[in-house]
Amino acid sequence: MKMRFLKNIVLGFVLFAGCGIYAQELKEVTASGSAEGTPDKAGEQALARALRDAVQQGAGVDVMSESKVSNFQMEYDRIITSSFGYIKDYKIISKNYSDKDKIYSVTIKAQVGKGSPGMDQVMALRLLVKRMQSPRLTIQVKEKISGEYNSEMPVSQAVLEEIAQKTGLEVFKQNVIQERDEKESDRAALLGDNLESKVKKAGITSTSDFKITANVNGSVGKMKEPFPDVQVRDASVGINMQAVWTDTGEVISTVNIPTLFFRGESNMSLPYEMPDQLLRHYLMEILTGKTKNAEAENAYSLFRKILAKWVVELDLGAKVQLEFKQIDKETFDKLIEKLRGNPDISYAWRREFDSRLYSIIEIETRLDAAKIEDVVLAEAGRKFKIDTATKRRLRFIPK
Repeated sequence: MKMRFLKNIVLGFVLFAGCGIYAQELKEVTASGSAEGTPDKAGEQALARALRDAVQQGAGVDVMSESKVSNFQMEYDRIITSSFGYIKDYKIISKNYSDKDKIYSVTIKAQVGKGSPGMDQVMALRLLVKRMQSPRLTIQVKEKISGEYNSEMPVSQAVLEEIAQKTGLEVFKQNVIQERDEKESDRAALLGDNLESKVKKAGITSTSDFKITANVNGSVGKMKEPFPDVQVRDASVGINMQAVWTDTGEVISTVNIPTLFFRGESNMSLPYEMPDQLLRHYLMEILTGKTKNAEAENAYSLFRKILAKWVVELDLGAKVQLEFKQIDKETFDKLIEKLRGNPDISYAWRREFDSRLYSIIEIETRLDAAKIEDVVLAEAGRKFKIDTATKRRLRFIPK
């Protein structure tokens, strides 16, 4: 059954400021969820809602007392972001599907932990990104290593990609995508489709949800012989990493790892005769938090924040930019009011207005791009049509 794949799923609601990783005592709770639809789809949604209810109970959030607003549903999403919990394990104790009402109901008994799960729970994280439609990730590394080191491909890029894949993230190679687009561009040109050829050659299509840029600096020293018949090398490595939404450029997280120095005689069993493998070893230690300073930020710090952002935006609602070319102020203001009155949109505000160029409205919603497009065109469709759309950015132009 599909729902068995949700075993040990991690469900989280996170407040990004000061959210540390720590183990806490588990709490057993009983929670329920229901959903309407076909048995397969409704069953999966009902279980997800039961898991969400369990997290809320286990994390100890008294939503009603914290909510001092008349529109409870509108504020609910923001209130629960003050907690972070996860399902360690759960068992379905009852389930039922009503053919008459087309409603699937599930009751579970779950073990809930406060805080976020350890990054060593690889299976839970992999199930999480599978359940939440894993974000696409590209990694771009600038590596500057001096001394006895020469590699055609940056070792640090391969290490970061390996760690990201273990975390469950989908990693796409930018250079491979470019090669594919160039071949498709040549094919389109041969077939006489010049527009498609130009689009492919321009490389303007979206290839990832997040992009990580990393600058790696360091050195690999020459061989030295601290003891008779023992040859080693010293090395140093420092890394700066940043994750951004690809389509908007919004910074999700920045991790700076200051330069660390490694003396060869401290571990004489390393592959000192192969500088690239030696560097790989030190990079893997630094980026997975296995150095002496275990509290320091590492690659998992970055990936954890990406996953947290992804989960929260999919579960609670994403910020989406709506761009309008040459919209008049009256239509613009009326559209904002209509969006604010839509129950599927948490809030909407004016980011920028320019009647001759582009005006921008930013909304927070769970709706996907296609449904957002429908909502906007229902209100302003007489004057506009969709031009381009990504997960977090839609552009409308005059008809």
